Amino acid sequence: MASNPHLGNKTACILLILILIAVVIILNVVIIFANYSVPGVQEQNVTLPTAAHHNASLNVAAAKYPTPTEIPRFDETRYSGAAERPNIVFILADDLGHNDIGYAEGSHQVPTPHIDKLAYEGIILNRHYAFVACTPSRSSLMTGRYTFQLGMQSAIVISHGQPWGVPLKWKLMPAFFKDLNYTTQFYGKVHIGCHTRAFHFTHVSQGSRGFENCFYYNNNDASLFNYSTGWITPVPNRSGRDLYENGFQVPENCTNNVYLPHLLTAKFEQFLRDRDTTKPFYVQMNTPLPKSATEWDGTTRQGAAMFTMPEYSLRPAVASLPRKFEGRKKELALIQALDDQVHHMTIALERKGILNNTILVFASDNGAQSLVSDPDRTNYGSNFPLRLFKRTVFEGGVRTLAFIYSPLLKRSGVMTNQLFHISDWLPTLYEAAGGRVQDLGDISGVSHWQSFLKGSGVGPRKEVALNIDEIAKQFALIKEYPDKTLYKLIGGNVFNNSYTGWELTLGTTPSNLMRRRTPASVDCNTQGNVPSAANLCEPWLADCVFDLSNDPCETTNLALQRPDILRDLQSLMTDYRATALPYNLTDYVYDERSNPTLHWDGWWVPWLDPVPVLQSPPCVPFNPSSAS
Repeated sequence: MASNPHLGNKTACILLILILIAVVIILNVVIIFANYSVPGVQEQNVTLPTAAHHNASLNVAAAKYPTPTEIPRFDETRYSGAAERPNIVFILADDLGHNDIGYAEGSHQVPTPHIDKLAYEGIILNRHYAFVACTPSRSSLMTGRYTFQLGMQSAIVISHGQPWGVPLKWKLMPAFFKDLNYTTQFYGKVHIGCHTRAFHFTHVSQGSRGFENCFYYNNNDASLFNYSTGWITPVPNRSGRDLYENGFQVPENCTNNVYLPHLLTAKFEQFLRDRDTTKPFYVQMNTPLPKSATEWDGTTRQGAAMFTMPEYSLRPAVASLPRKFEGRKKELALIQALDDQVHHMTIALERKGILNNTILVFASDNGAQSLVSDPDRTNYGSNFPLRLFKRTVFEGGVRTLAFIYSPLLKRSGVMTNQLFHISDWLPTLYEAAGGRVQDLGDISGVSHWQSFLKGSGVGPRKEVALNIDEIAKQFALIKEYPDKTLYKLIGGNVFNNSYTGWELTLGTTPSNLMRRRTPASVDCNTQGNVPSAANLCEPWLADCVFDLSNDPCETTNLALQRPDILRDLQSLMTDYRATALPYNLTDYVYDERSNPTLHWDGWWVPWLDPVPVLQSPPCVPFNPSSAS
């Protein structure tokens, strides 16, 4: 029987249509996965399990570095009224290393697509400086002043049971924002004093230091599950719970041991859900990540515990690192949790419809602590290729990661090398909020807001004093000279006065640094992949000078070659010393009256306050689903 040609044509048409439909479906699936979670950053390309795969196919966010035209233009008419002032969210990371965020050095160990996206669509501050440790940096941030002008400059930070803090005469950042009719909120780590209630960020009986609502812990660290801190040995036990909301203790039944980063993020989401929409807000999130927390390690020493979750430790970039680097794997998991925390906060702003009128700042309080710097209590962080680590005035201790993101900026998607100090955030953000910088008084910080608006890359700061510490016996400063060269002076003690080198990131080798360069990467201008000292620098014996513009990794001490620069910087340091305040060494001693176990039913309390413990109000046990 003869075949029907019309039937054959019809069948061919149907097949062709089915093929076209299949192609469309496949293309849509590819597009969905290519844009999953972070537009412009391919999720599958940042979580490949091995360095070889990364080297072959990693597309870092720098490859899609946005042009200024991709960012919405700043509308100056937005500042016509108080209610139209921008919202401000400040995220302060704890002990975050230079090499521990993807955008900085392109490390394959730390895919952080959500943080990277904000950085690449904002302004990366490639010369952002802080102090050497938590307490001095946080004090400077909150006051806009150099900490040696507050008496808070020591690298010996406030420890448990020590009765000192930022003097009450100094007005803090949130109080200035309240003057501009801002709602002010705080979440996370305080660590600038807690021995009386007056030092708490929120003081229920006499107002506060500026924050209307706080959910916080006061000490240097805390367990990320039960929020305890301190130490068990040597006896007596000095460990206790440290979690407060607006001055009241938060009992165990109110939190159900929720992972602390998740709990803090949920509190932020709840605030956005319930906020007063008629007022702008300033929110500060002092995340505990990625710092280690103190926990007894079963011996007579104080040990570090790095609390993480399987959802982070099982991610390919973490799980693929060999088990012999267990400490580093935990650090990487904490960094993954940090990236997720920033992501969830950004999504909450976006869903609320206010991201376009929000300024978001991300910064670290100091460089990472490392295995060499403190083997008993370490973060296994990486500052590579910068020199040394936390508690030192070399770049690895004080040059910290930071960026500012906002659709309000005229020109974004850029990186700037202008000098920026952590004390500059108060005047910069205050001006962004419509305030007059002169109303802040005689502060150390300077405003960069006009520079950020214009995207000029030229800032107002020409010098920065990194520290003057008469206890740790260390000092440093940086000055920009007329030819735009940055010279740095370092003097005094460094770590144990024997080691001043560079540390490779754990899990890497000189021949395989497991990274791909980004626009923010540091070029050491040295032969080989690992920096080494071209000549000797022993600051405890003689002051050192470095040309940071051409030698950012501090390999070549120019003190002998440039005596003119040395003398000029030393003279400038003398001027700064004249402004430094003394501090009381007796305050640095542990006060046994603070002992949580012996006196306060297992809690760290403001033990010198007339009312150390307030009756906590009833609470509903925390339920993460109530956050959104």
